[in-house]
Amino acid sequence: MLKHNFWQRIVCEITLVLIIAAILGTVFGRVWLVITIALLVLILYYAYQLQRLSYWIWQQNNVYPSTGFGALNLLFYGLHKRQRRQRNKQNELANIIKRFRHGAESIPDSLLLVEDNGAITWCNKIAQNELNIHWPYDKGQNIVNLIRYPQFADYMAKRNFSQPLTLLFRQQYYIEFRIIPYIDKQWIVIARDVGHLYLAEKQRRDFFTNASHELRTPITVLKGYLDMLADDMISAEDYQKTIQTMQSQTNRMENLIEQILALSNIENSPLNKTMQKVNVPAILHNIEQDIKQIYPHYLVSFTIDDQLRVIGVKSQLESVITNLIYNAIKHTPDGTAINIEWRHVSYGAYFSVKDSGPGIASHHLNRLTERFYKVDDARFIASSSSGLGLAIVKHALLNHGNTKLQIRSKLTEGSQFSFVLPEQYIDHSNDI
Repeated sequence: MLKHNFWQRIVCEITLVLIIAAILGTVFGRVWLVITIALLVLILYYAYQLQRLSYWIWQQNNVYPSTGFGALNLLFYGLHKRQRRQRNKQNELANIIKRFRHGAESIPDSLLLVEDNGAITWCNKIAQNELNIHWPYDKGQNIVNLIRYPQFADYMAKRNFSQPLTLLFRQQYYIEFRIIPYIDKQWIVIARDVGHLYLAEKQRRDFFTNASHELRTPITVLKGYLDMLADDMISAEDYQKTIQTMQSQTNRMENLIEQILALSNIENSPLNKTMQKVNVPAILHNIEQDIKQIYPHYLVSFTIDDQLRVIGVKSQLESVITNLIYNAIKHTPDGTAINIEWRHVSYGAYFSVKDSGPGIASHHLNRLTERFYKVDDARFIASSSSGLGLAIVKHALLNHGNTKLQIRSKLTEGSQFSFVLPEQYIDHSNDI
């Protein structure tokens, strides 16, 4: 509305000055002289205001212009209003850029903006750490010069980004590069660590390879004996022994399949629906009675806190305890001393199985909980271990507060397998 009144204000101001000058000129008898002087003063005032405006535009650092009087004040006010709108737009744009950068920093992948010629214009912190980009010193550098892999250079040169490119980066981890067109001949480069996917795929291949190998042996034995029985090649004296061998191999396959299913159930079980009170002392006392009857030649001692009960998945904790105890018996010779502890410590519920057997070489320790991993040792030959027991233990413990299985062993000095369930898993309902 004010912009339409500017010329009206100018005309009114000039008219008012002329009227006042005419009145004063009449009083002093110098009408034209006074009018001329009044017009000159008005022109000088307008020139002064315009000079102030010019000084603000080109030299002054103030955000907003100074105010004036009269019609020119409309110009100052209009500039002030336009400047305020411009400042608000700049603030909105700055907030948008800030939110964009915050969002880009929140993305769990490396993110870079590059020009069509490969020059880097921006990158997030993950890209700086993961791709070893030194920001802002590498701003403007060609991305091919910083990611020095021939496959990546060819990928950028071909400009065919329909499929991602995966590289083994620094011989440590796999990085998948995806390049997406942006604006003004710019590209968004997304680099994602996909090492866990390669590891999962490797574990899947290894699992099927090892499972097939473990099942092939008993199946081959069974097939051989069945062919011999079909051809009447087994004598009456060897018949019972053959049946026992076939039963043993069948039991071996059944045990392997049960352990595979148990491991699968542990990895996929909904824990929040299956947590319950677990009477660990009762489980240990039952195992103690069984060992006395089945393995009388082992020196097995139990130290049990009968008041220490926990909250957890009963089937999984029972599997953990059973596997650790019977592994110690299975993989040590007769007469071995085995000490089993279940007690309350300052940071949780402590369980330990310690034996005085031949021990395990240090280079095996980090791999003992891998699926189907077996120590190539003469003392394991007699056992029918599937290599899944400790894998079951590991995953079952991870389901209980991310508990870790601790393994300590030295050759000729025995082994110790232990874990501590966190304090929040202890059942205090029976406390006095």
